[in-house]
Amino acid sequence: MGVALSIIAFLVLVQILAELKLLMTDVGQMSMSAAAVNDVDAWILLALAIALLGTGHSPLISLWVLLCGMRFVLFCIDIGPPIFEWMAKRCVVGEPVDELYICATLGAVLAARFVTDTIGIHALFGAFVLGVLVPKEGSFSSALVEKVEDLVSSLFLPLYFISSGLKTNVATIQGAQSWGLLVLDIFTSCYGKIVGTILFSLLCKMPIQEVVMLGFLMNTKGLVELIVLNIGNDIGVLNDQAFAIMVFMALFTTLITTPIVVSVYKPTKLAITEYKNRMIERKDTSKQLES
Repeated sequence: MGVALSIIAFLVLVQILAELKLLMTDVGQMSMSAAAVNDVDAWILLALAIALLGTGHSPLISLWVLLCGMRFVLFCIDIGPPIFEWMAKRCVVGEPVDELYICATLGAVLAARFVTDTIGIHALFGAFVLGVLVPKEGSFSSALVEKVEDLVSSLFLPLYFISSGLKTNVATIQGAQSWGLLVLDIFTSCYGKIVGTILFSLLCKMPIQEVVMLGFLMNTKGLVELIVLNIGNDIGVLNDQAFAIMVFMALFTTLITTPIVVSVYKPTKLAITEYKNRMIERKDTSKQLES
């Protein structure tokens, strides 16, 4: 639950920033950077949590799963990048990418999923590790994304959200205790993210308006949290009631983000902050302007 509460939905955050035209602002750049680092941290913490659960009651099993998971990551870091770079160099920009490279990469992803699932860590972690190691520049990564993006975003992703909705049993949230847990969950999530971000931003002497915006942007939830909750539900850590409460918390915190940011966001006020005042100064007017 700690991992689920601390996650920032990077993709949802980018969509909100794009709709509000905040991508190129200081707040937008800062929030995206923090969300990207948070995503990586969330996957690491998730793998650690699953490893600590183990498949039995002995702590040695949990330790063995953790060590095997670390060895898998180190093995991928040693072997993966040279192979992917070799593939990327053989893919010339402007020419079609050999289908063999695409099939080999997707086969490696399936193999990584199988290995992590065999170790005792969730299969998604293996695919995530391999995806991080694929070089992001060049035609190889573009062709790989082009091959899988439409299928994933148009079919698999909606099906995953549907399956999450089917698992959410609203009837389990009954009585004062259940609703009290829901309110407590929402309060904990908002307090930890918003208040924590505001306090540390004020220590960095950021303008109060940007501080409030950043605090609410850091509280967005999305796909990664649903993945964490589904994993917790599948392995029996979260029961149906806890799963439903966490899903409603994610929906509520994401829904309140855009209206609050819109009400706080005032472009004219953000444009006159001290550190944004810039001017072009030429020391020697007889020479050309240099960067």
